[in-house]
Amino acid sequence: MSARTNKRRIYHLLYSRFHGKFLWRSAEEQAWLDVIPVGREFGSPDYERLQILDVYACGQMTSDDAMQKLGIDSLEDLHQQMLATGLKIP
Repeated sequence: MSARTNKRRIYHLLYSRFHGKFLWRSAEEQAWLDVIPVGREFGSPDYERLQILDVYACGQMTSDDAMQKLGIDSLEDLHQQMLATGLKIP
């Protein structure tokens, strides 16, 4: 193999490493990319309300508990708040 052919092969490998479909990543880099994104409630003045609505939307809280913590009297008001924040009603 000539030096020119070897150089082209190495350049092609480096180019495909950074510009190809497959990008090599270390396990640590992949772990950072796989982290679940944080909810919109962080940094919001309505942090507690949004957190309760998210937990209710995931099904980890009953509607009665959510209404009690939010100080809401009816299930309709709870569902209106869910729709206003863009969450699906469980």
